[in-house]
Amino acid sequence: MMFRIVCAVVRALLGFYFFTLKGLRCEGVENIPKEGAVIIAPNHKSNFDPPVIGVCSPRVVHYMAKEELFRNPVFAAVIRYFGTFPVKRGAVDRAAIRRALTELKEGQPLGIFPEGTRIHGNRIGRFHDGMASIALMTGTPILPVAVIGTEHLPKKEGPFAVVFGTPVPVAKARPTPEAIGEVNEAVRAELLRLRQDYYDRAGWHPED
Repeated sequence: MMFRIVCAVVRALLGFYFFTLKGLRCEGVENIPKEGAVIIAPNHKSNFDPPVIGVCSPRVVHYMAKEELFRNPVFAAVIRYFGTFPVKRGAVDRAAIRRALTELKEGQPLGIFPEGTRIHGNRIGRFHDGMASIALMTGTPILPVAVIGTEHLPKKEGPFAVVFGTPVPVAKARPTPEAIGEVNEAVRAELLRLRQDYYDRAGWHPED
């Protein structure tokens, strides 16, 4: 009960800031599975990305986040409360992988930024292997999410939106380099399509 109350309060405060003050738009929310495990795969432009996705999603997303975010004990306590857990970048973090598998086994939405870090400019960076590997090991579908405009916050410049795509089905299989590459390419292609489609409809032509 307390968790639901806290979530409602936080969502209301963030919603006022993002929707009322900054004009956030959410599209494709109906594509989020109402229950069961799913990997949420957004492009990464800013530390605002998780809360922006959070106010659009009716489900609480449990993120794998870089361990540097947990150095501040107060901030770490807050994000841990909402199910976020640390992952070591640049190494195989077995504890983080076990936690990710547990979240999916319990039917939770698991948030993974496939680029692994924030990417500057109008591009989507190279995908790491983690997201596709976990999806293949568990047979979990991946929901691509195009996050647009968060790199300018707290200023607003151009479109500001979160667009949820169609889930990419992933059959349970051994995570070979070939299989990982196929999954990554399918998700990346959908992210690029979602973003370009929104730009076209908004009449926005950003520079690289």
